[in-house]
Amino acid sequence: MHTVLELLGNRLLATSVQTMLLTALVWLLCRCVRRLPAATQCGLWWLVALQAVLGLLWAVPLELPVLPAPDVLQTVPQAVAAAPAAVAPRVVMTPLPLESGWSWLHLAMALWLAGVLVMALRTASAWRASRALLRAALPCDDHRLDAALQLAADAHGLRRAPRLMLSTAIDSPQLVGPWRPVLLLPARVLQRMGDDDLDMALTHELVHLQRHDLWWGLVPALAQHLFFFHPLVHLAAREYAIAREAAVDAAVVAGDRHCRQHYGRLLLQLGVSPRPGAGLASASPTFLSLKRRLLMLQNTSSFPRVGAGLIVAAVALVGVLPMRLVAMPAPPAPASVPVPASTVSPPPALPVVEAAAEVPVLPVPPSPPAAPAAQPLSVEGRLRLSQSPGEDGYVLLMKEHSIMNGSTADLEQARRLDDGKGVLLLRRGGRAYVVRDAGVLTRFQQAFVESTRLGKEQGRLGERQGRLGERQGAIGTRMGEVGERIGALAARQAEQALAAQADGDHEAMRRAADAARREAEKLRAELGTPAVRAEMQDLARQQAELGRQQAQLGRRQVEASARAQREAEQLIQQALRDGLAQAVDG
Repeated sequence: MHTVLELLGNRLLATSVQTMLLTALVWLLCRCVRRLPAATQCGLWWLVALQAVLGLLWAVPLELPVLPAPDVLQTVPQAVAAAPAAVAPRVVMTPLPLESGWSWLHLAMALWLAGVLVMALRTASAWRASRALLRAALPCDDHRLDAALQLAADAHGLRRAPRLMLSTAIDSPQLVGPWRPVLLLPARVLQRMGDDDLDMALTHELVHLQRHDLWWGLVPALAQHLFFFHPLVHLAAREYAIAREAAVDAAVVAGDRHCRQHYGRLLLQLGVSPRPGAGLASASPTFLSLKRRLLMLQNTSSFPRVGAGLIVAAVALVGVLPMRLVAMPAPPAPASVPVPASTVSPPPALPVVEAAAEVPVLPVPPSPPAAPAAQPLSVEGRLRLSQSPGEDGYVLLMKEHSIMNGSTADLEQARRLDDGKGVLLLRRGGRAYVVRDAGVLTRFQQAFVESTRLGKEQGRLGERQGRLGERQGAIGTRMGEVGERIGALAARQAEQALAAQADGDHEAMRRAADAARREAEKLRAELGTPAVRAEMQDLARQQAELGRQQAQLGRRQVEASARAQREAEQLIQQALRDGLAQAVDG
């Protein structure tokens, strides 16, 4: 449960930040790009709401490697001349989620769930109010109006016209319900509306149906419910609603310049009225919305459709899909040659002899890697060295397999309580409980089977890496021996050169230098063969492949451990509810 809450909290935080950036981008486009059509602005603000919803529901966000790469600590293995000491068995502890209990994360998620519930209750209340409004409405008995509405619906490509009803509780035409839309007309205002005004009002609602605005509007509404705490999400929903109405206004008056004045007077006549909870209204919900719609009516200039489409496509491509900033991959470390432990100390400084031959220098021989790790014990969990009575934990002892998430004192207490048939020690709220039910113990152990299997696979890969390391170590030892012999050869050559120089025998100096050069070339040829180089490269490739497999197994083991912890917590809660856990002292 904790893992789910942590994942949800991280998504809320990351999506809120991305929504803030995308909102700033869309706001700049709508304010700085002159003559941007209202329909394009509507689409851009809708994309902001879509990004918020996708950011919370999308399983795997896109990773952008733009953060600095972490520093990689490199270690240089050294060969030990003497036999390595015996390595004690090591216990591999798989990381587990934090203990249960209330924390700031639980409190934040509880507040978020409460806010979502309040928003849902408000929406349900508005939906019931719209249903009551429909129940109180009366069917329209004007057959000419019905026929005109059907004709207009055919002209807008609608298969059927919405059902027409009259209501005394509204002051402007409203379109209610996305599934079976109903067009409500104000009964009191209908008598005062001229034929042209009524035609424009009905056309406005039919354009909404043609654009499927009742369905598209569900996405901003859902974003407002999920991100009720985010002011920019509410801003995006408000701007979307204003741009949507302006886009429909532009579609109504398209192609008729003189119609704009009449339509503006109609908007002023309809005035300001609250937006219906489950529908759309011709009237503006606020004075700001009315002012913006009147100003957009004055925009008679055109904008290239291709340009508008490219703007919407670019924003959708860049900002809609959920993204996470991650660190850049670390650059591959340069191939470094390990230094053997048996490195020969350089000989003492000698006088320079002109006739002395130059001894070829071999590359520093690689050394065997560190001794392979010992086989890990069959243990899952986390061991705390300190004892805190208030911390929750558990220890399962079954034969030679141990699963725990507790302190050393919990482990000792479980050993004292174990009768050889297995025992599960629980610590909750400062009290200790013991479970001996075989079914619970078996299911508890089976929850960690996958994690244990992956751990054993990692152990087998470690053994293979150890064998490869032994082969690399053997080659390194041979190269170290050659280095010692070359060092001894250099020292002997220097002694011979000094003796020949003292006797003044330059021919002897030349013969000694030639002999040293030939012997050094012979020694160098022992390890410079293509077979040795190919073997070293093959061993390096195998080690790299095993390292990649180890990394994959590590990721899978972390996921398996998290699943096992969730199942274990469910078993613990069930054992406590069913009375299978008996309280013990301590």
